[in-house]
Amino acid sequence: MTFEYFLILAIIATLSVVQSLFGMGILIFGTPTLLLLGYDFITTIGYLLPASFVISLLQVLTAKSGQSPVSRYLYLLCLPGIGVGLLLADTDPLTSWVNGLIGVILLLSALVRFWVPSRELTTAFLNRHFPTYHIVMGLTHGLTNLGGALLAVLASGVSTDKEAIRSTVAHYYLAFSATQIIFLASVMGRFDALVTSSPMAVTSALVYLLIGRRIFSLTSNPFYNTALTTFIAAYGAVILMRL
Repeated sequence: MTFEYFLILAIIATLSVVQSLFGMGILIFGTPTLLLLGYDFITTIGYLLPASFVISLLQVLTAKSGQSPVSRYLYLLCLPGIGVGLLLADTDPLTSWVNGLIGVILLLSALVRFWVPSRELTTAFLNRHFPTYHIVMGLTHGLTNLGGALLAVLASGVSTDKEAIRSTVAHYYLAFSATQIIFLASVMGRFDALVTSSPMAVTSALVYLLIGRRIFSLTSNPFYNTALTTFIAAYGAVILMRL
């Protein structure tokens, strides 16, 4: 294994702690990081997807019962949108425009989260436009691997309980990464790249089981929501700085 491979492994291990807390992190921060290191988009997601999939699977399997149900629009609208987005992923001008829009949305979302009544407005907006929101989220994730931006807004708008937020995000991300893995292996012929990334998945699983779960259990709801707001704002700033 080369130095570059170990560097990617270290990046994924670090981001696995973030994903252990919020249900997202590996794709959100890993994608812009590897792109900045010079990797193309398809190679980047080939490295990141197995690790993200494994943590999401563990989080779904270990989630407490009674969490918020997952919308059927995830399967009917969002996942097909991911496939379409992947096919369009090489359209650089479109990708850049989408990234800019996501960055602005995230920064605005972080600002309104500091104002409690705005959560009611967010919930009302999502209820009115739930199907459309899922289509846009799927297309965005397929195009940029950054659909977690819109997912963070959705999950935090529905609940303020850390278990419910992470459970919702983990269910969505499990479906996201499974769809992308199947698409990469079958349609785009990248099965070998996914196999090469299997050590990344093992590392992420160990980080979650040995470190991530313990940190999450020690985190209070108020601190969790503040950290999530900071996370959303930081993510938006990172995206806009990449443009």
